[in-house]
Amino acid sequence: MSGFSLRRPRRPITGATDGSPRSFWPAARIRRPLDIGRLVLTSGLLAVVLTVAPIDLGQLRAIASLLPTVRSGLPRIVLAIANVAVSVAVFGALTALVVDAVRSRRLALTSAAMACVTGLVMAFGLGLLLRVVAGDEIGRLLTGPWSGSAGLAITAVIALLVGSDPHGRRGWVAARVSVAGAVACDLALGSLTVPSLAYAALVGAAAGFAVRVAVGVVPARPPEEVLRAVLADADLVLTALTPLEQAAGRIRYTGVGPDVGEVRVTVVDPDRGGVPFVRRIWRLLRLRTAVVGRPALTLRGQLERQALTAGLAKAAGVPAPEVLALLAAGPALVLVERPLVGVRISACSADEAGRAVAAAFVALRRLHGVGVAHGAVTAEGIRLLPDGGAGFADFSLAQPATTELQRGLDVAALLVVTAAEVGADAAVAALRATYALTPATEARLAALLQPVVLPPPLRREVRRTPRLGEVREAIIGPGGLRGIVGAPRLERLRPRTVLSIVGGTVAVYLLATQLSRVSIGAAIRAANPGWLAVAVVGSALTYLGSAVALQAFVSTRLPLGRTVFAQLAASFVALVTPPAVGHVGLNIRYLQKSGLSTATATADVAVKELVTVIITVPLLLICGWLSGVSGSRLALLPSGTVLAILGATAAVMAVIALAPPTRRLLRRRLEPLIRRTLPQLITTLSDPKRLATALVGVLVLNGGYVLALDASLRAFSTSLGLPTLVVVYLAASTLGSAAPTPGGLGAIEAALVAGLTAAGVPVGASITAVLAFRAATFWLPAPLGWGAFVMLQRRSRI
Repeated sequence: MSGFSLRRPRRPITGATDGSPRSFWPAARIRRPLDIGRLVLTSGLLAVVLTVAPIDLGQLRAIASLLPTVRSGLPRIVLAIANVAVSVAVFGALTALVVDAVRSRRLALTSAAMACVTGLVMAFGLGLLLRVVAGDEIGRLLTGPWSGSAGLAITAVIALLVGSDPHGRRGWVAARVSVAGAVACDLALGSLTVPSLAYAALVGAAAGFAVRVAVGVVPARPPEEVLRAVLADADLVLTALTPLEQAAGRIRYTGVGPDVGEVRVTVVDPDRGGVPFVRRIWRLLRLRTAVVGRPALTLRGQLERQALTAGLAKAAGVPAPEVLALLAAGPALVLVERPLVGVRISACSADEAGRAVAAAFVALRRLHGVGVAHGAVTAEGIRLLPDGGAGFADFSLAQPATTELQRGLDVAALLVVTAAEVGADAAVAALRATYALTPATEARLAALLQPVVLPPPLRREVRRTPRLGEVREAIIGPGGLRGIVGAPRLERLRPRTVLSIVGGTVAVYLLATQLSRVSIGAAIRAANPGWLAVAVVGSALTYLGSAVALQAFVSTRLPLGRTVFAQLAASFVALVTPPAVGHVGLNIRYLQKSGLSTATATADVAVKELVTVIITVPLLLICGWLSGVSGSRLALLPSGTVLAILGATAAVMAVIALAPPTRRLLRRRLEPLIRRTLPQLITTLSDPKRLATALVGVLVLNGGYVLALDASLRAFSTSLGLPTLVVVYLAASTLGSAAPTPGGLGAIEAALVAGLTAAGVPVGASITAVLAFRAATFWLPAPLGWGAFVMLQRRSRI
């Protein structure tokens, strides 16, 4: 989110002290991102107040009478006199703000008037609507009586103050103090209550922020004449000052002076407050601290760090912009530096490119020698100097006292940049000529070549190109790409983890909602323990079936008992990963430890999953058709219930699959996998013994789950026909596999309850049976899976 200019020239009015025209609607106006956030926040709070207040009238009365009111006597006389005094103070503070606006900020007058009118209209209109919809008493408690209430006055004053954007101006502190005094007096005198104060303040603030967002505000950066005066006080007299780059919160000028030559002036002001903070907090949350270090959370802090790191670079002999001054201009900060003059590495000729690449690695090594990481190595920021050296033109994201990992990321970024100019092999050769690299260091460096930590311009440049792979191959060779082991973990939170957390929260809500509809204690007491034991047996059969199915696709011999334990260990991994992810990953690891290469293990597991789908789909169709068969008729179509379940499942999966991100992900992930596994799949399907073993394994796997579900239903004195039960289970497991939650938590339960209810099972019995089924197949095996996981790890089997 960024501020942007509003350029609508209006007819100028005269009256400026220098005789130049001045407009109520200056051309250079911006919308501050922070104002948009404040508008959303105040509007949301106002909506909450208007929605919650009518729910409990008694509670609203209690809040309204929370503060005692002074009714009579000397205290009330004193409060009345104080109220008059603070009212005069409010009027005086508002007058001071108006005078200040007339002198230098004509737009503030228009914005304040518009905000005041908007606030009064909103307060009156919403109050009238509230009285009509929720009743006169609720409307009176929130808005106060139509006469004698200070609510409208408070709304008008707050809207006027917020709309005029007075922060940091003369009279702003006095205005806040006097308004706070007036509010305290009104509460004590009974002209306001706590609910009516909240309503009035939120309406006024929302109106003021709405006008600031709609009309825009004048940038807080100092005018050019103020900037020239500040520079002149520092003996930096400039004869020319030309804007080079503008954005909300920052502007860059190029300037020329008789004594200083050409300089670059960067001015940072408060207009972009909040945006850098949010972006850098997101980086801190997503990436590990060792990757991002301690980034500056404000533009002011970033500018101060830029000056410091540029000075450290010059001290280390690295060509960098020369910092001439770091000055304050009111709330703004001004950085003056002499830019680094040289040829961009991307503009070098073919003869100069090799020299520029070698010089760039030398400069980066010197920079790292003083503990500074550049943080944003790009082709635009590298300069080749006439003396043959190289330097960096921008230190806006550089950090001092950095970690080894941060410096390694700089090297990785420079490799990617220089590979575009001279090729991956030449770039790696220049790196080896500058740094003393061991094989372990090279493998670690190759592992750092990840898009997530590249500077954004470089990340966009290498997207959908093979450059990262080419650089990795140049470092460790074509056969070593699979040998990158122990790559440093760069991300603290992956997008998949965030999805899992969100999905887990939704799952907990769904489970809590389901549990609130039944009495768990009564259901457990009424359950048949024998059938619950059968459900546990069915759960155990699933691990045997999964192990047999895996054995069918592996060329080497796998002991059945150990393979069953590996499948049981996957139930523990499912507690923290989506259903398919943890199971597949653990099986690949198990096959690797059994002597198979990574490619072979991946292909074997992929073929197993693919054949499982090939066998399951016909099974689903056959059971769907059988659900329409009865003793009196033979239907070619499934029953209406089964058709509804299948249709809903197909619709959900189609929506997921047709989304553009899903299509791109499936194509990127599945296309190379299919090419790798197709020969092995053909071999498996042409081998009757393997195919029969796979068929038995998949049938035992699905049969165990169906047995557990059927036994869970019978434990609560209900049941379904076998074909319909199979369809319900397979549809629910399909939806659960697409859910990002650990083990499909929430999605599988909701799908099973919906399917069983649609098939005619009462809601209460459906919920209790599904909870028993999930306890037998998901929760109960988890601690046993942990034991199997630890045992296999100690024996180096996973």
